[in-house]
Amino acid sequence: MSAIAVPCPACSALLKLPDTRLVGKTARCPKCSHKFVIQLPAAPMAPMAPPQPAATASDELPVLPLAPRTGRAARWVPDTPSAAEPAAGPVKALTADLQGLESLPDFGAMPVTGSQDSPTVDRPSTLSSVRRRRRSSGMAQWISLAAAGLLAAGITVYAVMAGRGAAPVEKPVVRQNKGWEQEQKEREASNVAAEELSPTKGSPVPLDHIPFTPHVIVHLRPSLLWQKNETMGEFQALLGNLGIWLTEQISQISRFEPAEIDELTIALNFGARMALPDVAMVVRLKERQTASDLLKRFAGRLRPDANSKAEVYEASDFAFLLVDQQTFVAAPLTMSEELADFKEGQALPLPDMEPLLLKSDRQRHMTVLFDLTLLDSHREDAFFPQLQQTADKVLFWFGDQVECVLWSLHLEPDFYMETLLSNSRDSTPVRLQRQMQVQLDGLPGEILGMVRQMQPSTVGSREIIGRFPAMLQALNVGTTVHAGAGFARLVTILPRQAAGNLAAGTLLTWNQSLVTVFRDESRQTKAADDGKIPEKIADRLKLKVLVDFRRTPLQEAFGYIGESIKTDVTIDGDALKGAGFTQNMPQTMDLGSVTALEAIDRILQNYAKERDPLVLVVDEVGKKLLLTTKVKSEADGLKPFDTKAK
Repeated sequence: MSAIAVPCPACSALLKLPDTRLVGKTARCPKCSHKFVIQLPAAPMAPMAPPQPAATASDELPVLPLAPRTGRAARWVPDTPSAAEPAAGPVKALTADLQGLESLPDFGAMPVTGSQDSPTVDRPSTLSSVRRRRRSSGMAQWISLAAAGLLAAGITVYAVMAGRGAAPVEKPVVRQNKGWEQEQKEREASNVAAEELSPTKGSPVPLDHIPFTPHVIVHLRPSLLWQKNETMGEFQALLGNLGIWLTEQISQISRFEPAEIDELTIALNFGARMALPDVAMVVRLKERQTASDLLKRFAGRLRPDANSKAEVYEASDFAFLLVDQQTFVAAPLTMSEELADFKEGQALPLPDMEPLLLKSDRQRHMTVLFDLTLLDSHREDAFFPQLQQTADKVLFWFGDQVECVLWSLHLEPDFYMETLLSNSRDSTPVRLQRQMQVQLDGLPGEILGMVRQMQPSTVGSREIIGRFPAMLQALNVGTTVHAGAGFARLVTILPRQAAGNLAAGTLLTWNQSLVTVFRDESRQTKAADDGKIPEKIADRLKLKVLVDFRRTPLQEAFGYIGESIKTDVTIDGDALKGAGFTQNMPQTMDLGSVTALEAIDRILQNYAKERDPLVLVVDEVGKKLLLTTKVKSEADGLKPFDTKAK
């Protein structure tokens, strides 16, 4: 069934619905937060024809109009135009002559005077001259029209005769880029094949009974994640403190143990800055519960002014909406009134999140969907203070080409992880695919630089943390990147044993990063500290620079690097324009303290897979750096500098 659009009664914003199953339910407009009942827009009614009276005998008679018909009244046309009027064209002159001839008097009725031998007609003295002039003028007009008609007929006959023997005109042939079409087909086939690798085939994550527009959605299958078998038991044990905290939070809010919950949907909505976000939790139990058991667990009183069709119970810490004996919603007490309106309602997702939400699978063990821009702007409210630095690094890692993220994990029968990234308006799925591949290739090296500065307290932790970069390298090898319709898809498939190793390595490395004071390597070499700059440009590229770019234009990024190493940087604007690049391309990366060569290489890697990639040329004679393209450097006889770290 095709999607439909329903206007909001308050702000007239169009709300997209996947089908008509939500008609009659209560929803909240994601733009103005107005609550209303979804109804299909009324179809425009065709105008009704007036009733026709029964036919009578008088219908056969013509009916005279009530008013005279609109037409042109008769007017008098003079024989010769007045001095004030301009001379008419040939057609108007001919018409005037014909009208003048019709108004001539009857010569037979005029009196005859003179002798019998030479009778004369008594008429005005100017009649003969007028008739001669009219005859000559009328004949000239007729001759001109006849000549024009013959000329047109001759041209038409010639064109027809010539056209019979002429060859038909061929339409221009539109050349097809077969290479590009073949590449598109290969991308589509690769994306479809990656989608078929999914171990689950469930429906999208539902947003039923959520009383606001969610900005972050977390969907869990607790009964499967907390089941007691070898795979899940090892996974839970390796989660450590994180697993303990998650278990306590689920039990405290839902009043049920994770093993008793079949599906758990957690939604967050960020309000004003520096304010706690609104949280709602939809709980779907494995088994039906009795009303008395539910009331005992809620430990609250029935809201007296609640809707008669909705049961909302208010406890000391949370409010609970009872949907049925197997489903309920938990939310803060301040939202108890809104809960009553959403027993049959469904939240409407953000327009940017909706395409990825439709691609989600509620059967996966874990699913997380969020808007990257909103999460970045509210990261002070969403993360604990000790997690701010790590959260910043994760958000910067995605870059400015990502709009929304859908991440899911399934642990049986193999370790399966899928990440869908919707591209921003400044990017495309193909460019995002290439960018993610480059960042995945560089991730193990970045983590290795952090691990070298860690000092774990136990030998076991040291061994696992030391192997974590190698685990990420294996993760990179087992990950394939694909381009879909409006998103990039990352699919990772590893053996079942990899789940526990990755969980342990990630958890221990994460915990150790919170207690590690990373050394500030922004200090440059001793020569640079003394104000002495190396003579060779290649040696200057080894100096340290602090790289923390946030949508910094390309020219500003290279200007900063050049200023840090006291070297002029020239950008060949014509070469970049010919390759489809601009000097304002935003650069987002947080590398910390690295050499200038490493920073430049990271920028160049973002465009390494383009048709004409960017290259760096070192001019030792002119003591400057040149940023150009590979094709232009070859045409100018310049040798690109190898930016790869030795």
